[in-house]
Amino acid sequence: MNDNRKKIIQYIEQRGTITNREVQNLLNVKDSRALKILKEMVEDGILKKEGKLRGSCYKLK
Repeated sequence: MNDNRKKIIQYIEQRGTITNREVQNLLNVKDSRALKILKEMVEDGILKKEGKLRGSCYKLK
C-alpha cells in the first residue's frame, strides 16, 4: 500500500469520512488525481462511496 492510501485511511479513521476536496488538500493533488485515487480504492474494496456528485464522501468498508 502506498503512502497516499495510508494517509487517506488514517484520515478516515480519525474523522469517519473523507471527501474529494479533503483528499486534494491532504495529498496536495488536483481534482482528477484525487478522483482516480479514490476510485481505485473503491474498486480494490478498501473504501465505499456514499452520495452522488458533490455530496459524495468515502468511508472505510
